[in-house]
Amino acid sequence: MRSPESRLRWLLVVAAGIAAIAAMDLWWVATYRHNQPLTIDEAGYIAFAVMDHLALHGGGLHALWETVNSQAPYAPLLPFITSLAYVLKTGVLEAFCVLIGFLVLLAFAGYGIGERLAGPRFGALSALVVATLPGTFLFTREYVFALPAAALLSCAVYALLRSDGLRSQRWAIACGIALGLMLLARTMTIAFVPTLFIAATVSIVVRAKYAAHPTGQLGRRFLHLGSMALVAFAVAAPWYIRNFKAVWDYLTSYGYGAQSAYYGPNHSLLFWDRWRDVASRIVFTDLLVPLAVLVLVALIAATTVAIRRLVQAEDRRSATIELLGSDAFTVAIIVIGCYLALTSSRNGGEGFTIPVAVLLPPLAVIALRHLRTIAIVMSLIVLALVVGLNVASSTDLWSSLATRRFVSVPSFGTLPWINGTPQAVSAIREQDPGPSTRFVDTDLGWQKANTDLASIVLRLSAEGSHEPVAFASRNRALNTSTLLLAGVLDRSTSIWLAQLTAEPDDAVSTYCRELSSTAFGMPGILVTMSSEAGDIAPVITQSYAETAARRIGFHRVRTMTLPDGRLLRVWVRGKGRAPQAGC
Repeated sequence: MRSPESRLRWLLVVAAGIAAIAAMDLWWVATYRHNQPLTIDEAGYIAFAVMDHLALHGGGLHALWETVNSQAPYAPLLPFITSLAYVLKTGVLEAFCVLIGFLVLLAFAGYGIGERLAGPRFGALSALVVATLPGTFLFTREYVFALPAAALLSCAVYALLRSDGLRSQRWAIACGIALGLMLLARTMTIAFVPTLFIAATVSIVVRAKYAAHPTGQLGRRFLHLGSMALVAFAVAAPWYIRNFKAVWDYLTSYGYGAQSAYYGPNHSLLFWDRWRDVASRIVFTDLLVPLAVLVLVALIAATTVAIRRLVQAEDRRSATIELLGSDAFTVAIIVIGCYLALTSSRNGGEGFTIPVAVLLPPLAVIALRHLRTIAIVMSLIVLALVVGLNVASSTDLWSSLATRRFVSVPSFGTLPWINGTPQAVSAIREQDPGPSTRFVDTDLGWQKANTDLASIVLRLSAEGSHEPVAFASRNRALNTSTLLLAGVLDRSTSIWLAQLTAEPDDAVSTYCRELSSTAFGMPGILVTMSSEAGDIAPVITQSYAETAARRIGFHRVRTMTLPDGRLLRVWVRGKGRAPQAGC
């Protein structure tokens, strides 16, 4: 039953559930992320948002446009929207509120897809499952681009389904807008676009030409497909055309080139290990084992029902056409196509799989339509227990539930069956010891360290030690991104920063060349640390960088003790001093 009253009733249920989940996420970030360390990506993206806000406030739309384009190859949408929210108040917590907004958008899109596939009540179920996925919790509480990309892909899928095989131009245009925004939300989603157009084309051809009762002209639907493509291009093209080279170099290097070696194992493209790797990441990050098992069983059951109907149908051709033209088949094409796109790169990325994972619950609930009432009740009880466990572990109120625990899965190795560990905490804990599931008071010192270092380098710059400020360290809690954020957030001043690269190798000669290169900016200030243990790869040996600095003519001017006990050293290039031999 899909009466307006039924839709409204279940939509209100979804709204109430999402409001409760959003409130819990807001409480969590206010409790556990306030004044605590940020990962290098989080700090960089929030710094971009503050810079966008300062540009708009100080120079208007032209300054905003130029500032947004200066941040390429990183996708501009999330920082830009955050900069608009900063009209009310500028801060780190306000940035997380924008992510919660994308959570709400994702959940309602999940309802829309589920409602199209299985009706309002199961659509409501799929929306609440999507909103409480372990991956959804993770990426609502970490300021990266994963959740906006997932939300906008789901919006594009919903609009495509509502278009009825591109019969509706209005929904085709809506799909194009969502696709364009998705491309601006995360550049790696370029790999998802062909799959959307393949699914749309299949739906057009089957519904307009081969269905028993075609509902529209083939040519008109393809015109609507062209409108969808044109709108998506119009939304995304201004930024992509301006920044094509930067985006191309970034994607080819980090997605398929030399830099991808740091972000995933080297499996053959058509090898089972590459496909298993993507599936493992979906389970490890987005679903966890209990929910993954339920989804897998439901998908197998739904597929079995579909195959049985085809086999038992009196007119198999008509039954096949009906299946190929269904909304469920359209979503299945998109899921499979996006999955295969992810297998094309060895770079597993962070949150690359969540856009695919959030489409699985709406597909899985189709199986419930074919069960007896008692079986539906039993299935919902099991699902409620699994979802309740995931929600409880994500609150971090009970350490025994929040701690990551593993189970052995045949062919996949060990995968977590429960996990309340935020990825931001895990990233910092790889270098700075502490509780595995949350930040604590001893971690507060990192924000002060970043603020103090920003004050030091800005003062040195004012005294004539010209920027850029070069970082030899690749520390997880104090780095170029966290220092940039400290400068723009506390002083409304952008610090010109550069990172030593250890390319082609980790050697004194490499750092001599970089520190004395005009292409590198001829740094006037250098930051090193007493240890590189736990640094982000590729690791730079700090003693090598300091040796190179001395040979170039740098001298140490300040030393700071960091919260984890290591020392941070600030170096300034001497005036009129010739480089020593060896550089």
